[in-house]
Amino acid sequence: MKNIKIENIVAYAVIADSLKVEDIVDKIQDFQYNPDEFFGATFKLDEPKTAVLILPSGKAVCTGAKNMEDIKTSIKKVTEKLNSAGIKVKTNPKIEIQNIIASTDIERELHLSSISAGLLLEKVNYEPEQFPGLIYNIDEIGALLLIFSSGKIVCTGAKNMEDIKKAIEMMKEKLSSIGAL
Repeated sequence: MKNIKIENIVAYAVIADSLKVEDIVDKIQDFQYNPDEFFGATFKLDEPKTAVLILPSGKAVCTGAKNMEDIKTSIKKVTEKLNSAGIKVKTNPKIEIQNIIASTDIERELHLSSISAGLLLEKVNYEPEQFPGLIYNIDEIGALLLIFSSGKIVCTGAKNMEDIKKAIEMMKEKLSSIGAL
C-alpha cells in the first residue's frame, strides 16, 4: 500500500438561520435550481472545482473538494456572492466535515469470496451479482471500506485522515490474519 488519495470531501457550514432559495436564484443567475428535483440551489465553481449546495435550512454543503483549503475557499466565494447580492449570510462560518472518501491500492489481486468467508459475517456484505466489491463496515470508526479484487480499497464515512488511515490499517491487518495478504 503506497499511499492514500483523497477523492472527495463533503463538508457543510451553517451560513444563516434559514434561506429563501427562490430569492437567491432570482438575484443571482449563477445558481442552478430545479425545485421539482431538489429543494436546494447549486453553485458550481471552476476554481476550486467544487459545488456548493444552498439549502433552505441555511446550510451550505460543499462537495468535490480534495482538501480543507478548497472547502474554505468555496464556502467563502459563495458567501461573498450572496452578501454582495444583498442576501445576508455569515462571512466566516464554522465548517464541519461530513464525509471523506479516500482510496488506496494494496497492489495485490484479492479473492473476495475467500475474504468474505474469513471475516466476521455481520460486518461484511459481499454480493458480486449486485456490486463488484466487498463492503466491510468498521463500526468503531463509522467507516465503510469497499474492497475490490484488483486490490483497490475505497474508504467512505470517515471524518478525518487519522480515521481513514486507521480503517485501512485495520483492514490490512485483518487481511493478513486470514492469509489474504
